[in-house]
Amino acid sequence: MERFLIDIHVHTSEVSGCGQVKAEDGVRMYHSAGYQGLMITDHFHKQYFESLKPESWEKKIDQYLEGYHKAQKEGQRLGMEILLGMEFRNCETDNDFLIIGVTEEFLYTHPFLYELPLTKAIDVFHQHGMLVIQAHPVRCRIVGMEEGKLYTQYRTEEMLHMLEKYPNMEEMPYDQGMKMLKSTPVDSWKMPLKLKVCDLLCEDKLDGIESYNGNCNWMQDPQSVESILDRHPEYIQISASDFHEPEHLARGGIVLNKRVKTSQELKEALIKGDILERIH
Repeated sequence: MERFLIDIHVHTSEVSGCGQVKAEDGVRMYHSAGYQGLMITDHFHKQYFESLKPESWEKKIDQYLEGYHKAQKEGQRLGMEILLGMEFRNCETDNDFLIIGVTEEFLYTHPFLYELPLTKAIDVFHQHGMLVIQAHPVRCRIVGMEEGKLYTQYRTEEMLHMLEKYPNMEEMPYDQGMKMLKSTPVDSWKMPLKLKVCDLLCEDKLDGIESYNGNCNWMQDPQSVESILDRHPEYIQISASDFHEPEHLARGGIVLNKRVKTSQELKEALIKGDILERIH
């Protein structure tokens, strides 16, 4: 049986402001790590498009596709499959959604999708036969005290250890927590503190979730993920690296039982349950 290893949450520095690796370099890194495919999921949100010159929507999409096209060219040279995807965020929330099955034509002909209410945007994706997978739906960060100072640079494994050690730690939304920590004496807080970044949204409209996200700057509470899947056993579950920088390389992915060459083929494989393994 064929084993096709693909990471379907990958960013490029050409488009994603938080990306630190150029498209061609990322493809070469993944090729060296033994992957056969990538889906480029650069951030698709209002802040990105408003950062571009006041040009036509067509020219803005040309720029949005730059990372994907460069990755695709390098992938062809190396024999890798490079698929088009996107990480969508609308204006209502800081939560992100991986859209599988998107095409260039769709992007050119559907301007300002991020201005739609989230439920309506999801309906548009579904009407065009796409899957909507919520990315890192229960993402959080733990902050603590080290040598009398606020410390936020824990990595996933450290945060998971702290979560196990302090199961009853206080939690609050990330922005609210960071604002309060900066405006009140740190020693007045009970540490460590769990700051929630994402919440499951529109759960009855989703096709699945990123049940494992390998980006080591954050963590997902495994119990929260398990609770979601208990409620929705029908969800497609994916694992991905959420690649932005070299440290995120090959920290997630899925193994399919066949090679896929387009986002539409990936969509069909996920619907059919062709995942052999999720990389953690």
